[in-house]
Amino acid sequence: MKKKLDNARAIVQEIVRDIEKRSQDARREAAAVNDFQVGLRHVENDVSQECLRGIPDKYITMIREKLGAEIVEALEPGKLGAIFKNRDRIQKVYEKIAVLLEKYNHAQKTAKDSLSESDRLRFVQQEMAESQIANLQELETFEQRMLQSQWLVELQLEPFEEAMRRIVSFLEARHIEVYLFDDDKFLTTNLDTDGKIFVYNKQASDINELPHTVDAPTFQEVQETIYETPLVVEGRQIGHCRILCTKTEDFDRDRWIRKVDFIGPVAARVIEANQNRLLAAKVYTDDLTQLYNKRKLNEQMGRLFTQFKSGQKKLFVAMIDIDKFKTLNDTYGHPAGDQVLKKVALLIRDGVPYAYRYGGEEFCAVFYGCEKQAVLDAMEALRKNIEKSSFAVEGLDHAITVSAGIAEFEVTMNAVMDAIDRADKALYVSKEDGRNRCTYYDDIKDRYLADANRLRQRNLMLEEELAQLRQELAGMKGKKIR
Repeated sequence: MKKKLDNARAIVQEIVRDIEKRSQDARREAAAVNDFQVGLRHVENDVSQECLRGIPDKYITMIREKLGAEIVEALEPGKLGAIFKNRDRIQKVYEKIAVLLEKYNHAQKTAKDSLSESDRLRFVQQEMAESQIANLQELETFEQRMLQSQWLVELQLEPFEEAMRRIVSFLEARHIEVYLFDDDKFLTTNLDTDGKIFVYNKQASDINELPHTVDAPTFQEVQETIYETPLVVEGRQIGHCRILCTKTEDFDRDRWIRKVDFIGPVAARVIEANQNRLLAAKVYTDDLTQLYNKRKLNEQMGRLFTQFKSGQKKLFVAMIDIDKFKTLNDTYGHPAGDQVLKKVALLIRDGVPYAYRYGGEEFCAVFYGCEKQAVLDAMEALRKNIEKSSFAVEGLDHAITVSAGIAEFEVTMNAVMDAIDRADKALYVSKEDGRNRCTYYDDIKDRYLADANRLRQRNLMLEEELAQLRQELAGMKGKKIR
């Protein structure tokens, strides 16, 4: 846009220079002088032609008006007889005088026309300059509005904290407090629920009491300026904000309020968008551990599984369970258990690419695009890190360990749960083998299949024994009837 304005200014300047040049050329060009001389010769020829048969009355009248009646009388033959012996010579004098007067008239007309043209060009120049200045002003106003609109759009695309920082800077505010409605249209300060209060450039301990709802702008001026205004998005009030600004000597109240009115609607949209993002995040985030939850795992695993089946990258899943967590929870209570869950979750999050809380004391880790050995090494490092970490339970260090089962996705699988089931089976083996270990499914699948076969055979034997008992019971009932 700036380039277009610069081009427009250059065009206007060129037009002005061209008009000035034309105005000067109208008086100075040699062609104009030559035209003037040609005009004089035409005047002389025309007068001579008209005077061939005598001096026309119009010239005599012109001489009388221009030079006076005494000149005409002096040219009479009786008075100039000593000078001019015949009438032909007197006629030549009349003709010369008429030529001179006509040339004078022609010169006057030419000068007048030239001045008129110069005046006209100056007028056109002034009109065009004023018109272009007005157009430039409109363009500059349009450019300013475009830049403002662009700035507002960019502001809405910024990360929330950066956008709010820029809003505070734009308003030259000391800090801004934002109060939002909860679902019941009450203002709330709870940061973990649907409504919240944001405070910028101010310590949380300094936050004032929760205010009454503000549905119209209010302005207070003491040592600092306090301006409270509703936050409205598409006609809906979502809360209000309180803007505090240090009052200076050159503070322009009206100008500052215009700035608030300018940025207010966008600030409301930025805040609402962040609120919606937080609410959406709550759907996929476990409140206690702040890890993604099982719902998020199912969605992301669905996408990763599709990419895995259509690409060349490998995909692994690990199921992780805190050993003897129920005993710890029953012994020390749920608050202690929650602290252990939060710390284990933090260690898992830092140790694997994708971490989720699956439920209870069970977690899930996902590895995409990793080789088998890298996955096994990462899981073993995580297990050791948890084992050597200090967990304070009721003021005493408590040893916490985890067991894990790892499985690789295969292209023959039909669903995500196929691999998760395998990881669960490997986790079960880790528990069965003494806990505090990681087990890879492929390493125990033969053993697991053997155990499964033994269980199936045992179930068949139990079913046969149960059928035999039923027959015996039926026989005993028959004998009693007889």
